[in-house]
Amino acid sequence: MSFERLLNDYLICDIDEIYFEVTENICHLMDVDKSIQYIDGTKIEANANKYSFVYKTRILNARMKLFSKITHSITEMNMERGFDFSYHYFYCAQEIGYIAQYFMEVMVSNGIEPVYGRGKRKTKIQRWYDLFLEYYMKLDEYEYWLSVIGKDRNSCSKTDLDATMCAAKIDYYCKTGLSRPCYNVQIAVSDGLIVNADLFQRPADAKTFIPFMERYKQYTGEYPTYPMADAGYGNEDNYMYCLTHGMELYMKYAMYAKKNEPKFRKKKYNPYNWKKNEEGYKVCPNGLVFDQNIEDIYDERGEYLKIKQRMTSQESCEGCPYMEECCRSRKHRKIVTRDVVLDEFYAVVDENLSTEFGKELKRQRSIQVEGAFGVIKQDMGFVRFTRRGLKNAKMEFLIVCLGYNLRKYHNYRLRKEKEDRKKSLFN
Repeated sequence: MSFERLLNDYLICDIDEIYFEVTENICHLMDVDKSIQYIDGTKIEANANKYSFVYKTRILNARMKLFSKITHSITEMNMERGFDFSYHYFYCAQEIGYIAQYFMEVMVSNGIEPVYGRGKRKTKIQRWYDLFLEYYMKLDEYEYWLSVIGKDRNSCSKTDLDATMCAAKIDYYCKTGLSRPCYNVQIAVSDGLIVNADLFQRPADAKTFIPFMERYKQYTGEYPTYPMADAGYGNEDNYMYCLTHGMELYMKYAMYAKKNEPKFRKKKYNPYNWKKNEEGYKVCPNGLVFDQNIEDIYDERGEYLKIKQRMTSQESCEGCPYMEECCRSRKHRKIVTRDVVLDEFYAVVDENLSTEFGKELKRQRSIQVEGAFGVIKQDMGFVRFTRRGLKNAKMEFLIVCLGYNLRKYHNYRLRKEKEDRKKSLFN
């Protein structure tokens, strides 16, 4: 009971401050360089039934079918009863509830008692009442689950409403590859210590980077100089965020490793393998320069505005000997997409990672952050949360990370004492 009161009354509210304060002291004692942080994430299964899933897409499709049924019922009811209820494309549960309430008031005013069961014959007005009451209850259920899932998620679990259904990897702990209710845990490791940790409800890692860095800035007052992450974090929003906050670009992108594979380099009709002229325009294998801008595509979905250009050549591709293999469009005109800003970011990342320092960062990332997850999952046996809810699961994971850091410091202290004893014996 003492541990339960400690967890529920104190740690669940102050676990962030406690974690960063203890970790800061350990970093100071171990002389950890926090300017270099190796970042990665993994999915840890939530304490929820794996078959209690709710998907937003299924709800939206079922709701659209229900809308069409409601429209048909309202039209039929107006023609039969002479009512003037309005019908449209979308409905809310409250609107349908008013219709069901109206039928109930009509039944009460006419002294009609609702009957149910075998051998009982319903009146026509009760049939309309039961039908719209069923519509109301179903719409209310759909609206409830859509409010639980929210805008940033596509699914949830009925057992743990904060958990998100994720496609867990097929590894030692998950041999089926099914979607499971999970939390996306993110850690940042510096010199073997977990200096930042947090939980997210997003399955992908790309959109967790900015809030993860803002969390570190909130509790430490600084940003890391060299955030190193894998290709799952390399997009234009994260690169722009690093550039505006004084962080170097060392995160790989999706095509970083694949673009140098011999099998991919042989695909000469892929615009990614085309060469560029002095002006930066792509040149196809037949020598056509794609320098004609058809249109600009503006993307405002992320943190920053992204502009992509659709480019084509001044000459038509008709008559080109490679047209059948290269140009799949029936208009005989190849169109390629260009993002000037993102291409410049990729060039900077390639240059940084090609240096000896960049190669060492790539090597250490796979050692340190993957090793930390290995210790947490394999050695500490933390493969599933025991508490439900985002706050409770976050508290549990931060306590695990604190235990990891304390174990690191304990081993460091023992090594240092052993080295001091050896020095004293030789002296």
